[in-house]
Amino acid sequence: MTAKQIVARVRLLDVVATVLLACFLGGPACAKQADLGSIGDGPASVLWRGTFEPGDLSEWTGDGKGGVYTQNVDSADRPSATMTMAHNGRYSGLVTIAPKASMMSTSYLFRNQPSPPQGYYSAWFYVPSTIAVGAWLSLTHFSGSETGDGKNLAAIWDVNLYPLSGGGLAAQLFDYLTGANTRQANPVLFPVDAWTRLDVYLSKATGPTGEVTVWQDGVQILQKSNLVTVSSDWVQWDAGGAADATTLPSPANVYMDDAAISLVPL
Repeated sequence: MTAKQIVARVRLLDVVATVLLACFLGGPACAKQADLGSIGDGPASVLWRGTFEPGDLSEWTGDGKGGVYTQNVDSADRPSATMTMAHNGRYSGLVTIAPKASMMSTSYLFRNQPSPPQGYYSAWFYVPSTIAVGAWLSLTHFSGSETGDGKNLAAIWDVNLYPLSGGGLAAQLFDYLTGANTRQANPVLFPVDAWTRLDVYLSKATGPTGEVTVWQDGVQILQKSNLVTVSSDWVQWDAGGAADATTLPSPANVYMDDAAISLVPL
C-alpha cells in the first residue's frame, strides 16, 4: 500500500469513527440515516465515471462540463461509443486518429469538472497491435488555463507511448511546463491487443510542491514531485488518442473504457 493510500485509509477510519460515535450518542433514530457505504472508498470518493454504457458520450458531455476535441480527424471519425469491444458491459469508447501530411492528429474526450486539488484520473485503454507508433501515441493528457478562467488553454502534462529500441511500447511522461520528458528507468511493456489501465495522480501546485504519479495496471511506473504542476487551478483532463505524423496506419482506432475521476485510488 502506498503512502497516499495509507493516509486515505487513516482519514477514512477517522470519519467512520466520528459517524459511529454520533450514532451511538444519537440513539436508534440515527441508525436509519447513517450511510457508511458513501464514505471513503464508496461513491463519495468517486467524483465522476464514464462507462459508455448509455451507448453514447452523454456521461462525458451531458452535464455541460465535458466534451470532444479533435484535430485532423474527419467528421465521420469523431469519438463515439462502440460495441466492437468493451472492458466491462457492452460498450466502450472509440477514438480515431488520422495523422497525415506531416501533421499530428488528436481525438480526445475531455472533462473540465470535477477538478479536485488532488485527484486520481483513470481509464482503461486498448491499443491494437496493428498500430505502428512512430514517435509517440498519447493516451491521457492534461491542459491548463493560463488565465484561470477556462480560456487560453495550453498543454501541461501528457502520458504517451513510445517505441522501445528492442521492440514493444512503454509509457513516458512529458511536462509541457518545463519541456522535460521522463522515461522509466526499467520500462514496463505496455500490452497491445489487451485492456490496460492507466491511473494518473495530479496534485495541483503553482509552486514547487506539486506531484504527478502514473500507474500502469496498478504498478507505479512514473513520478515527478516537488515541482510546479499547473499554471492555474483550472485544469482539463483529456483521454483518448493523439499521435505524431509518423504513426501508421492512418486512420487508426484506439479504444477506451471505464474512466473515472476520484479522490482515492480505485
